[in-house]
Amino acid sequence: MYLEKMDPTYKPALDKVIDFVLKSQYPTGGWPQRYPLRYDFNKQGFPDYTSYYTFNDDVIWENIHFLIQCYEVLGEGRFLDPIQRGMNFYRISQDPSGGWGQQLNMEMRATSARTYEPAALLPGATFANAMLLIRFYQYTGDKEFLTGVPRAIEWLEKTQLPKKQAEGSRTHPTFIDVETQKPIYVHRKGSNVKYGRYYVDNNDKNLLAHYGGKTRIDIQRLKDEYEKVKAIPASEVTKESPLIPQKFQYQGTPQKYYNLNRGRSSKEVDTTAISEIINALDEQSRWLSKRAYISNPYIGDGQLTDQTDKYASTRVGDETDTSPYLNESDQEYISTGEYIRNMSLLINYLKKQKL
Repeated sequence: MYLEKMDPTYKPALDKVIDFVLKSQYPTGGWPQRYPLRYDFNKQGFPDYTSYYTFNDDVIWENIHFLIQCYEVLGEGRFLDPIQRGMNFYRISQDPSGGWGQQLNMEMRATSARTYEPAALLPGATFANAMLLIRFYQYTGDKEFLTGVPRAIEWLEKTQLPKKQAEGSRTHPTFIDVETQKPIYVHRKGSNVKYGRYYVDNNDKNLLAHYGGKTRIDIQRLKDEYEKVKAIPASEVTKESPLIPQKFQYQGTPQKYYNLNRGRSSKEVDTTAISEIINALDEQSRWLSKRAYISNPYIGDGQLTDQTDKYASTRVGDETDTSPYLNESDQEYISTGEYIRNMSLLINYLKKQKL
């Protein structure tokens, strides 16, 4: 809102947010999952993970990205040091094996978080972090950011599932044991949250439905990106960087020119697709969807103590479990996700028409 209107009314609130993000950054450059720091969120014998360095859900990257936005909009040099430390954290946090965990303790060791997230290295986190290292090279021209990418590629190749264990497009286990470098899988016993439990072993059957035990990693895409940027001189690779001071020679303002979205490319939309989106609106201008995720209404804590495997691979346990699950009926819903997807496509289409 401040960018669009340049209205000082919004500045005090913006300053509070900025100060919070800067204050919560560790000296090493990473961020905790939550702030102010607390150490009392223990569950089922697992230590409190909320103060750990957290890649999960893009905590660190989103904070870096936010500070880059602040630098672009406000032009204040004070943002450059925390941005640089944040980017450097990806380099110093890479495991000697080449992988990354999705949360690290203060000794930079992969550690557990939620009870179905064991201490492990993750191919998914490793792919995402290696791609960000490539982006950081494009932002800075510093080839040191590229040094960890070949190690990540090598690790991802080593941790691929054997063909007999790969399922469909899934190429890797979700979790790799830090010590053995072998796949580990999370399972569930019980009917409800009160008496159920998660456990880890090497069996790749009966995996969790809500948190996949296997994932797809496009190693070739990472290789291609690495080879492409490696061949570009630093003087050219940074030409679109929002961090390198240079004369602005485009229309509009730098704040509106640079793509400060999360990094996902805008999807091209043709006229036919736009017509389909518009025609899908009902008489009340709503997009209605079927097969939505719903949950059981809360009726109290679970009573069944049996450590059954009945719900090992379902999204929901007994009637006391309020976990979301897919409604297979023809019931129609207003979906926030569907609304956002359709509106994003319409807005993107309108932007293209103005070019």
